[in-house]
Amino acid sequence: MLSIEERLAQLEAKLAEVIHERDEYRKLYELVLLENKRLRRNLFGRKAEEIDPRQVQLAFDQAVPELATQLAKMAREHTDVRGHKRAAAKPHGRSPIPDDLPVERIELPPPLDTTGMVKIGEEIKELVEWRAASMVRVQIVRPKFAWPGEEKRGVAIAELPESPIPRCKAGVGLLAHVIVSKYADHLPLHRQAHMLERQGVEFSRSTLCGWLKPCAKLLGNITHAMAVDAFSSPWIGIDATGVLVKDAERYRRCHFWVIVAGREHVLFRYSKRHNGVTAHELLKGYKGYVLADASSVYHELYRKEDVTEVGCWAHNRRGFFDALGSNSEQALVALGFIKELYRIEAELGGLALSQKLEQRRARAGPVMDAFFAWAEVEERRAVPKSPLGQALQYALNQRVPLRRFLDDARLRLDNNPSEQQLRREVIGRKNWLFCSSEDGAEWNTTFVSLIASCALHEIEPWAYLRDVLSLVARWPAKRVLELSPKFWAQTMAAHGTRQLLEADPVRSISAGTRTLSPDTTP
Repeated sequence: MLSIEERLAQLEAKLAEVIHERDEYRKLYELVLLENKRLRRNLFGRKAEEIDPRQVQLAFDQAVPELATQLAKMAREHTDVRGHKRAAAKPHGRSPIPDDLPVERIELPPPLDTTGMVKIGEEIKELVEWRAASMVRVQIVRPKFAWPGEEKRGVAIAELPESPIPRCKAGVGLLAHVIVSKYADHLPLHRQAHMLERQGVEFSRSTLCGWLKPCAKLLGNITHAMAVDAFSSPWIGIDATGVLVKDAERYRRCHFWVIVAGREHVLFRYSKRHNGVTAHELLKGYKGYVLADASSVYHELYRKEDVTEVGCWAHNRRGFFDALGSNSEQALVALGFIKELYRIEAELGGLALSQKLEQRRARAGPVMDAFFAWAEVEERRAVPKSPLGQALQYALNQRVPLRRFLDDARLRLDNNPSEQQLRREVIGRKNWLFCSSEDGAEWNTTFVSLIASCALHEIEPWAYLRDVLSLVARWPAKRVLELSPKFWAQTMAAHGTRQLLEADPVRSISAGTRTLSPDTTP
């Protein structure tokens, strides 16, 4: 017969086994709950990770009341020092019609005889109308002259204007239109071919594809120069997404990478694999800060290159947002901490770098200290494999990279610019589904790099590509970086550039600065 001590030991062992089993089932329950919530949100709700800020603020104030009071006081002092608050949101309403649009007047006569009456004014109602785009048949006429009776002296005839694609039927305006439609507006080439056919011009999909190859080769010289210049940026953000590439026998999963070099360049790259070797090759030789998520593919980069890892608070926030369904109380507190960091950063936006860094350390530093102290306590209580446990573990493992935000005023809290730029490929992928070849994937990265960089510098991409295609073939190779969006405003301001563009008659027609002759048949 068992003694009381032995019986107690057996019961304690059984209890420990039951507790362990209960915890394992709890993990499974929480994971299923999380996946169900994600599925419902993807099917029926918005994908944006939004939550009521008042709810977050209430949970944060209750969890750390002393820190919340201190932050509110520092915010008031900061407002007093700067002498103004953050700019108010822009009012909603109808956008005004741009003044630079062509104007067509339609004057309606009065419904009665105005003889003997005096005009005292007029009422004007403005609207915007759509005028269908039109194709233009351009004839480049070159008169030929010869000397009578002197055949040996030859024939005098003007040289053809230089074209980016020899013997091509498309002008630079049409080439730019095809590129922007496919890589900015995500219209596959077969759709564009049907659209052109409706306008009375028939070009096959293979013809349009044939135009892209030489354009990509010419513009690739610019993106290569941009990649070299990007390595002088103090920080670089990097991210990647998958893409299907058609092979001889099957579709292979490859990858598009995006590299955001501060406020200067956006570069896309293609690779067959998503691993540490590829990440290292993309940034080989770079020295500075690298903003990225905590993926293991960047570990080799941090080991071999003279770069400093910077964590992403948006990725850190995502884990706590996912934990709202199972541990809402703790998740709201974590979201409150992160919300305070973003609020502080928004208030410091207009300061000089030295003053911004000082204020950032004084105001955001205590918030980070309190967050990681809170996370250490909660991590010991949380179920390890639960959504909250994983979010806390991620935050504590990334403590050092996440705090690097306090080392340099030029750094961002997150890697959101890279993710936002990568959406160009994600949205495009939903339309064209896959790349027909590896060459097509490489062309994609060239065109999208230039279009994304145009958006970064607020440049209209069609006009930019039209003018660059007109210039790049005759531009000095050593100065090709001047054609990048970063330096485009300076390049266009130069008198020599204007002369070169105006000397191209085909480009002038697409730009609207040259009209067809009255006797020319369109």
